[in-house]
Amino acid sequence: MLHNFTTVDVMGIGESAMLLALFFIPPGYVAGWLTNAFRFRARTSLMRFALSPPISIAITPVIVYALGPYPRLLWVFFAAVWAAFAVLAIRLRGIFSLRLSREAQIGGMLVLGWALLAILSLADLQLGNRLYLSTSTYDHCVRSAFTAAAAREIPPVNPFFAGADAAPLRYHYFWMLLCSLPCRLAGMVPRHALYGGTIWAGIALMSLIVIGLESFAGVRERLGRLSLVACGLLAVTGLDILPNLYLSHFKAPMYADPEWWNVQITSWASALLWAPHHIAGMIACIAGFLVLRQPATSKYQRGFQIVFAGLAFAGACGLSFLATFTFAVSLGIWLLACAWRRWWDEIAWVLAAGALAFVFAYPYLHAVVFPGMSGGGDHVVLRLAVREFPLGMRMLARHTGLQSPANLLNLLFLPLSYLLELGFFLFVAVLRLKGVAAGRIKATREETAAWAMVAASFLIGSFLRSTSLNSNDLGWRCFLQAQFLFLLWGACLLGQWAVPAMDPLATPGRRMRGAATAMLALGALGTLYQVIDFRIYSLLFDRGIVARTENWLDQDRQAGRRTFALRAAYESIAAGLPPGAVIQYNPLAPVYIPHLLYSGHDAAVGLPDCAGNFGGDPAICRQRSDAIVPLFVQPSAGDDSRLDGICRAYGIEVLVATNLDPAWSRPGSWVWSRTPFFANAFVRAFRCGRPDPLSRPMR
Repeated sequence: MLHNFTTVDVMGIGESAMLLALFFIPPGYVAGWLTNAFRFRARTSLMRFALSPPISIAITPVIVYALGPYPRLLWVFFAAVWAAFAVLAIRLRGIFSLRLSREAQIGGMLVLGWALLAILSLADLQLGNRLYLSTSTYDHCVRSAFTAAAAREIPPVNPFFAGADAAPLRYHYFWMLLCSLPCRLAGMVPRHALYGGTIWAGIALMSLIVIGLESFAGVRERLGRLSLVACGLLAVTGLDILPNLYLSHFKAPMYADPEWWNVQITSWASALLWAPHHIAGMIACIAGFLVLRQPATSKYQRGFQIVFAGLAFAGACGLSFLATFTFAVSLGIWLLACAWRRWWDEIAWVLAAGALAFVFAYPYLHAVVFPGMSGGGDHVVLRLAVREFPLGMRMLARHTGLQSPANLLNLLFLPLSYLLELGFFLFVAVLRLKGVAAGRIKATREETAAWAMVAASFLIGSFLRSTSLNSNDLGWRCFLQAQFLFLLWGACLLGQWAVPAMDPLATPGRRMRGAATAMLALGALGTLYQVIDFRIYSLLFDRGIVARTENWLDQDRQAGRRTFALRAAYESIAAGLPPGAVIQYNPLAPVYIPHLLYSGHDAAVGLPDCAGNFGGDPAICRQRSDAIVPLFVQPSAGDDSRLDGICRAYGIEVLVATNLDPAWSRPGSWVWSRTPFFANAFVRAFRCGRPDPLSRPMR
């Protein structure tokens, strides 16, 4: 290949992000004007544009899901939205009268800085004939396949179980629906579109900060400056760098993600770069809740607010099960507080919005969530368990010989675990709570709602865990809403240090302020280390600088060359195939990430058990696996003669073998008896299902 893959990715992600602006700005702008969400009509032109992304994330996913099965109707909807946006923007001189204050200029620089960071973090890094992936592709490879599936049809099917028996995808995939739209509109690469969506998730989060400061913190003066402070705090995480330094002192292997030392409370950098759909789910929940709580001048406006909140809550279900479950618990606590305080109007609004949300979300829930509950699909299975603290248990085992974790001991470790995970933000939360208890901060409805969200995060994070995955994914994501509030309160605290009259929080003493400053510095350093680690970990491993700790990495330390070869192979293969073609690789391949990331096509058996958690009949998958897997892992002399029949039976058009497959190492196998139409030192690709495969190899 003559082109540089890093350059291709940088350009592709940038172009996708620009195309995604069509889906993250106009829908929110038009909806904001129609509903006057967040006092949209009274805002400046710049603020209207800034508020559009979180509004779009709140209302667009459900609409795309509903109209997706009818592509023409979907594009008619967006054409109408774009036309209305153009009329509004020109009529209000929104495009031509943007006057940028100093804060706005700094905010624009932050947005550009975030976009550049996201692009450089997610793009493949090419060094000669070696290609290195970001650690976050461990998650993005699966979602890239989901985005490709959504670009072909809505609702998407499980891309790892293609064919006549394909099943609807069971996953919170609404974010992938949004990211797939540039693929439909302009043929963008699904992986690039997904990464472009990451940029917009960060922009929407920054915009939500402005709304949150107004609503939860009651900020009216110096809003722009405090918003910049809060955006800056996105670069601060907990004290994770300290446990990593401690473990490195004892020669422990370097983690691919520095937060894996514990049941993590995910940093903002990690949450955005790894799993932006959870951020989007949190944004939808909070945006819907805040619109629901706006003052209404008429019954009609209140009705619009309830519909807006219903759409937002319904969309959140498809954006992130985990964020929505946590928010639902928050609403339960909030309703109890409202009943205690006799705020009956609040109860009525929430119940009305919740009922509408169920109506809007029912088609998705019926197709995706409810079948999983009865059939073992991808859903959140919960059990009671105290949040684990592995480092503490390891230290106890070293000094006392205790080996098995105990809930009582984990309970005792909770304060230390939260101190290390939250750092400066735990300090902020404790100081805020003291202010409320002492009466310096009034227990308004907004303050009560905020603490209901914090309480839900800590209750779930401390005493529940998800069991649908080996990792406690719920324990990672349930803190997002609490972290968002800590971000707002942290900005207020720092603003109060600069201007003491701004906030009723008590000014801490010198020692407390020094400790807070140290935690801020360590948190910023931790984020910097994390972002660098994401980018270069695979390179360090490939060069033998770090020890192997993960089973999804190459065992022969040829990741760079093999990844380069696989990407080159898949780009050549895709050039001659229709979008719906099925490409089959070894579903048991230890190095599976490049296959999922670069294929862009469905597979008959894409992962072990056809990734049945995402949809499909396990019995049918076993039949497929029994026919397909032996071709790669237990090749026999008769494989070549029956290979085309297997491909025809499951709709496979291309077989891809790598030098890690056992069939590669057997000279008489089909990998060597058949003529590939693409071949290099690591990959051989074959047409199959036809009586006459293409004959001339490409090199």
